[in-house]
Amino acid sequence: MGKIQRMSDELASLISAGEVVERPSSVVKELLENSIDAQAKDIKIYLKTGGVEEIKIVDDGIGMDKDDVLMSFMPHATSKIKNKYDLYKLNTLGFRGEAIASIALVSKMSITSSTDGVYGYTTTYKFGNKIEEKETSSNKGTTVVVNNLFINTPARLKYLKSEKTEYSSILFYVEREALAHPDIRFTLYNDNKMSFYTTGSNKMENLIYELYGAEASKNIIDFNFISDGYKARLVLLKPSIYRSNKLELSLVVNGRYVKNYNIINAVISAFETFLPINKVPVGIIYIDIDPLLIDCNVHPNKVEIKISNEKDICDKLIYEIKEELKKVILIPTRNIENNVKYENISIFENHEIKEDVNTYNQVETKTEPVNIPFEFNINNYDDEIKKEEKIINEPIKQFEDKYEGKKLPYLEYVGNVFGTYLIFQNSEGMYLIDQHAAAERVNYEKYLDLLCNPNQPVTDLIVPIVLNVTKSEEIYIENNYDKFENIGFKIDSIGDKTFVVRSIPLWANVDNIDSILYDIISKMIEENKIDIKYFRHHIAASIACKASIKANHVISKIEVDSLLENLNKCKNPYTCPHGRPTVIKITTTELEMMFERIQK
Repeated sequence: MGKIQRMSDELASLISAGEVVERPSSVVKELLENSIDAQAKDIKIYLKTGGVEEIKIVDDGIGMDKDDVLMSFMPHATSKIKNKYDLYKLNTLGFRGEAIASIALVSKMSITSSTDGVYGYTTTYKFGNKIEEKETSSNKGTTVVVNNLFINTPARLKYLKSEKTEYSSILFYVEREALAHPDIRFTLYNDNKMSFYTTGSNKMENLIYELYGAEASKNIIDFNFISDGYKARLVLLKPSIYRSNKLELSLVVNGRYVKNYNIINAVISAFETFLPINKVPVGIIYIDIDPLLIDCNVHPNKVEIKISNEKDICDKLIYEIKEELKKVILIPTRNIENNVKYENISIFENHEIKEDVNTYNQVETKTEPVNIPFEFNINNYDDEIKKEEKIINEPIKQFEDKYEGKKLPYLEYVGNVFGTYLIFQNSEGMYLIDQHAAAERVNYEKYLDLLCNPNQPVTDLIVPIVLNVTKSEEIYIENNYDKFENIGFKIDSIGDKTFVVRSIPLWANVDNIDSILYDIISKMIEENKIDIKYFRHHIAASIACKASIKANHVISKIEVDSLLENLNKCKNPYTCPHGRPTVIKITTTELEMMFERIQK
């Protein structure tokens, strides 16, 4: 008798269920998708012990009649696809008909649904066996209750995480669905306490406020564009708000939260030099595209997708984001009084502000009697402050009118702190500029323009450099001699897997030319093209850093004016090449609140 045997239907079903239902968040994901497909506008999620003991989801969708409730528990029963062609033009979140049957195999599961809000039907399964069905009264929509998940599969139960971890996973997914569907109201309860809520207002500023807070809602960059076969909307936060990982950069394709690493990485690369090193922007990328161009069957959970014209989409996203960033004022505002540090948000992450009373000069002054023209009255105190502000701001405002349309506002130089931070003012408040970061940005853009010159000046090497490569690298070099020459490198073959470099661009350092070329070849193989952009950026940043004004070095007023003028000419005057801010702002209102000139 042969060793290979056909497994039982029960065992096959349990294996299939394991691919769909991995943990409580998997259950919530599948059930939420069904509610959204059912046109629900108000969805409530109730959890007990992080969803391990119980998950209950109540929606106000179109509901199901008795026949559909009974059929929903059958494996591969679905209303979403009728034939094989429907699989390639999906416009729904769920489509395989696996979820409910799989969940019912590893839990006690009950579904109650009504299409009219009067008569409903309830069916209950326990570990794949139907134990009850009955008519009942019900609100319009569907209520699903899942109890004792994985009780009959101890191996899976054993590997569930802590209650807090499982709850956190569910919350993360509910937040993604809220981002994908801003027109739906989501409410999440954990152990009878409401922990998450959205209004379903379909307004992005409201949704960003509900998920990320007030500061984030004030720093939204919202724009859209249409390209070949798709349209995109990007709701991104300004670079002053960022994260240390990619989790808060969400991709929504045709209304579904999905993962596509090429698109996410393209968005991150568009923020290059706007963010500190190893930091990631926050936001949502919405793409509507022909379903025929998408493959949702990469993984059973339907989250990871492939898109047929991915490369074109990535290039377009990078271009559009960079163009949009050019239009936005990106000077971050800082509230010194509160000095609030948000986890992975604050630009001052890992920095401390220290005060040293010894740095203040104590000067003895003599006071003369002053004639006060009126008796002080607390009621006219605010009026007097406003008069002071008008007297101070009027001359400044005359200069500010000439600065409309520039990336930096009019800034009047006041002084410096520690020979490092330059102090400016205008009618809106006080500004601090990091002189080294500002000079770095100016020099970086100057050197980058030089390195990007299409007519690369080159120099011939008296002693050619020998380059030993692998066979695959050899083939790529031989097929791209002209492209190497276009960026300033003349390379000739002198034998098996051996080349000599006879000339190099002027920007290249002869001491590490082999390292530069190996990196270029590696990138060429990886992306099937020569991409010198990455190396130009790092070379320009390195030169700029060494050539710029250092900290703890006092510069003259003429040097300050020159630096500010050159910074204002930059394409991105807001950050240094490494993503640190060049300038920050403290508003007049914040200063007045610190000194209690106005009430908080």
